[in-house]
Amino acid sequence: MKHVPLFLFLLIGTASFAQEAKLEKQVLEYTVDSIFSKYIQDYRTVKIHLPKDYAEGEKYPTIYTLDGEWMFEPGFMTTKILSDFDVIPKSIVVGIFHKNRNEDLEINWETGEFVKGSSNFFSFLTKELVPKIDSIYSTSGFNVLIGHSNSATFSHKVLTQKVQPFNGVIALSQNLFGQQLQEYIEFTKTVNKPTFYFVASGKRDATPRLESGMKLDSEFKINKNSSINSLHIVYDADHNGIAAKGISNGIAHVFSEYKHYNDWDDNLIDSLIDKNIGPIDFIDQHSEKMKNIYGVNFKVNQDDLSLMSALTENTSDVEKLEEFEIEHFGKSSEFYAMYAQSYEYINDFEKALEYWSIHLEENSENISNFFYYRRPIELLNKKMKQPKRAIEFAVKWKKQAPEYSLFFNYYIATIALENNIKKKVGLDAIKEFIENYNKESGLDFEEAKEIERRLKQ
Repeated sequence: MKHVPLFLFLLIGTASFAQEAKLEKQVLEYTVDSIFSKYIQDYRTVKIHLPKDYAEGEKYPTIYTLDGEWMFEPGFMTTKILSDFDVIPKSIVVGIFHKNRNEDLEINWETGEFVKGSSNFFSFLTKELVPKIDSIYSTSGFNVLIGHSNSATFSHKVLTQKVQPFNGVIALSQNLFGQQLQEYIEFTKTVNKPTFYFVASGKRDATPRLESGMKLDSEFKINKNSSINSLHIVYDADHNGIAAKGISNGIAHVFSEYKHYNDWDDNLIDSLIDKNIGPIDFIDQHSEKMKNIYGVNFKVNQDDLSLMSALTENTSDVEKLEEFEIEHFGKSSEFYAMYAQSYEYINDFEKALEYWSIHLEENSENISNFFYYRRPIELLNKKMKQPKRAIEFAVKWKKQAPEYSLFFNYYIATIALENNIKKKVGLDAIKEFIENYNKESGLDFEEAKEIERRLKQ
């Protein structure tokens, strides 16, 4: 591989609402290289974009775009956007440029076979380029091939070959020739590795290309091979518009098994609980699946953590989740408050109270909502059935957080009245509440007057 100096692609934006326009430059880096192929007996230019924070210790899927002249920049920009939002894992993008596009990509119209030039290019792609990229960069072994128009037809042909290194193919406006459709049908009967195929067609594209897409669509619908994950989308687009609209959907489809979860998926949570799958087992299984399919080290995020929390059913589960969070995220300022609620959920009330207290002690100067005091007070009074202890808790924290005195006084008086205990403490509290009442608190002044009346009885 012959290295050419780093080439910088600049995006320039203007601040249109400023008094004077200001230029902002965002530099997106890629390397331009040239590879000599013994099969083609010529050089081919490639451009390589590495993800932000690329590190040798990590593994990255690799996305290869044919027609690099116009598909490389959309390819790496789309990949960057999707990975920035964690829709897909961070990936390497390689753009392949053609000296003679027809010679590299031609498929025999009658037979659907490679011709001499495309056969040589296939050998360059699979036997030279992919191995070379793998030898230089920290690749995961999951490879994607993107093609548009003639290169989409070529990509379809690559997919059905017995020996080829691609796990995913994105064909944007392909046209099938000769036996290519039958080859795909035979391919679906034998493939046993996770394979992703995305086909995009356009209503305003050439009729044979749309028809090819619809034929594949029919095969996708009757496919019974669980190793193949296929999708066909028809866009209201012309030939070039298909590439513009389809590339994002195609890349997202290829990585459709790469998922983060959250606690909104009630059906998933219920099914996992029914199967006795705990939070650590679930994330271990999912991480292993991501490694097996995409070759990546799955990075758990806060959404995943929320699902894991929803799967906790006993103290042991919560303790294991605590250890997991500390190992992967450390302790946030809300750590003890979150786990206090988890312990409440599994009815380990003493542990919950302990964690509420730790949260208050560690964050006393930064508590910005009475919620953090109300929860342990209600825990003691309602769930633990210890109203006297609840009043004592409120009295203690009222001294340390006087800015919330109005709320503390209201709760102290209410608990005293409801449980017929510490009535003098409750009466003093409600009198102080009435003297300092502020309607912005949202508390009911007339109700407070009624509490005072009843406590005097």
